[in-house]
Amino acid sequence: MRKKSFTLIELLIVMAVIAALIAAIVPVGVKAIKQAKATTVAMNLLDLSLTAMEKFYLNHNTSITLNSLKSYFAVEKNINDYEIKTTFGATTEHVYIWYKKTDVNASEVKRILSSVVATGNNKPMVVLTVEKYW
Repeated sequence: MRKKSFTLIELLIVMAVIAALIAAIVPVGVKAIKQAKATTVAMNLLDLSLTAMEKFYLNHNTSITLNSLKSYFAVEKNINDYEIKTTFGATTEHVYIWYKKTDVNASEVKRILSSVVATGNNKPMVVLTVEKYW
């Protein structure tokens, strides 16, 4: 009497089907993770730029740094991956806020936040021009 079991060919076919399914699903998951990261960067750039404008216009404060913006957020945000540079003019001030890491490029973030421009090495950046009228 013969035992009922799978043959080697049947096991190989099942393994090939599982491998094909995994190969089809993994790129979709990677794309979703990359899109989520770009969305996070876009929203953080938006939050930082709005906070910088609020600090500038409501408090008439022109010294905008990452540490000075942390107190504006009710929830602790990881803004250590961002950088701020301010240039002063006679009547205007330009505030540059950009993402320091290279895992997300400017074109991916621009699809979500249209005000994003690219730095020299394709990092997403927001440029604010605020007028000193007080």
